[in-house]
Amino acid sequence: MFKSLLRPLLHAFNFKKITKLAESGDSDAQNKLAKMYHFGSYVEQDYSKAVSWYTKSANQGNSESQSILGEMYEYGHGVEQNDIQAFHWYEKAAENGNVYAQNSLGWMYEKGKGIEQDYEQSLFWYRKAAQQGEADGQFNLGMMYNLGHGVLKNHREAFKWFNEAAQQEYPPAQASLGALYFEGLGISVNKNMALSLYEKAASNGFAPAQTYLGILCEEKNQIAEAIIWYRKAAQQGESSALTNLGLMYGLGQNVFKNELIAYALLEMAVVSGNETALDIRKTIAKSLAASKMDEAKALVQDPEKLWALIDSRQNLKLK
Repeated sequence: MFKSLLRPLLHAFNFKKITKLAESGDSDAQNKLAKMYHFGSYVEQDYSKAVSWYTKSANQGNSESQSILGEMYEYGHGVEQNDIQAFHWYEKAAENGNVYAQNSLGWMYEKGKGIEQDYEQSLFWYRKAAQQGEADGQFNLGMMYNLGHGVLKNHREAFKWFNEAAQQEYPPAQASLGALYFEGLGISVNKNMALSLYEKAASNGFAPAQTYLGILCEEKNQIAEAIIWYRKAAQQGESSALTNLGLMYGLGQNVFKNELIAYALLEMAVVSGNETALDIRKTIAKSLAASKMDEAKALVQDPEKLWALIDSRQNLKLK
């Protein structure tokens, strides 16, 4: 009990100490204070104050502050979204050796965000990050080789970098490595290994891999398992999972037909940009009475109720 009473006093003391150092111009203290405001540690979360202190620290050459400031500008946290400013700070941090900024700078060059698209520069910075063991950089470098962006397509090199990232339990790399094993690209075909990697990626929360497993389970008529995987992916907004699950309920394919659930899932898929879902949703909408349409739209606004309905075993056609 004594420790629980003492902890707030220690936190307050620590905050005051760091604030005093930050105000005196200490860049490391400014970085620490910015993080406190950024993540709400010892103090109420405040993105604007976080940006202010990151900027003070970044202007003194603190590469971590520069990198995080680039992220704040990229996503509009505590400041108006600005890709040019994001690029500016990522570049400074990357040149100062920050591995996370090097990957982010590669991404900006690849996508043409805040700068003209330049695959050569993208490759350069991804490689910098990858060679230092940064999993995002390893995966992104693998994708450049896999797609032939800025370099000749080379599945062996793609395999090498996907494998490096996958060994760090990086889900997108696990799934991409699985795809190479499945197709025999850069490595001999090994469908058992491919499935194992997809399962790892899915278990680590990677929505596309979860959708893929859902498809495999549905093809094997393992409907309960398919719904579990589709639901996991759908909750992350994966449009194909939303569409497939919506179609199952709309047509009553191995589940009891439920057009309310179907419409809600398909509407969510449409919002995610799935054009196939749009056509199916229109068909479902024609068969719904006006009152039922209101119920269906209400489900879209109440995801917990929607998932509870999907979870219910009574929706399965148990055989």
